[in-house]
Amino acid sequence: MSSTDWRTRLRAAASLADHLLCHADSVVSAWLDIRPIRHTLADCAGWLGRTWRAHLYRAHVRRYGPGRGVIAVVINRTTTKETRD
Repeated sequence: MSSTDWRTRLRAAASLADHLLCHADSVVSAWLDIRPIRHTLADCAGWLGRTWRAHLYRAHVRRYGPGRGVIAVVINRTTTKETRD
């Protein structure tokens, strides 16, 4: 057996625990006839991310106003001899 470093062993142990937890979640959800928890948690995380970005945008608009760009108005008039007089 080759020697592996502790990071690789830790990563393998975490992967195994995650794999077993996903299988246990599937078995329990099938037994209870409900939606698996990992799908519910993924939907919850997506909703939380969308809600956070919406509130962050509202706070930005409340502080700086819509469209923080510079608005410049340029008036160009023709300069002829008739308009100078």
